[in-house]
Amino acid sequence: MNELINKNGLGIGTSSNEVFEEVMRGTGFVMAKNVAFFLERVSFDEKFIVVSKCPDSKKPEERVKFPSGQFKEAFELFVRWRDSG
Repeated sequence: MNELINKNGLGIGTSSNEVFEEVMRGTGFVMAKNVAFFLERVSFDEKFIVVSKCPDSKKPEERVKFPSGQFKEAFELFVRWRDSG
């Protein structure tokens, strides 16, 4: 399942532009099977992009935070994790 949904359960496209729009200007949250990509606000002007992989029976949850300016790197990790699981 490579389908992506937003925080409201609505399907979105899989391109980096569509994910960027959803995370930065939409609901702030995108999910695929066992992987999440979301925006975490630390303060009014400080935010991080978080990529999270759900745990399975062999591994604990993995979570990587990126500064909001590193969208490309965060998206690449999200796609790698999405495609591997």
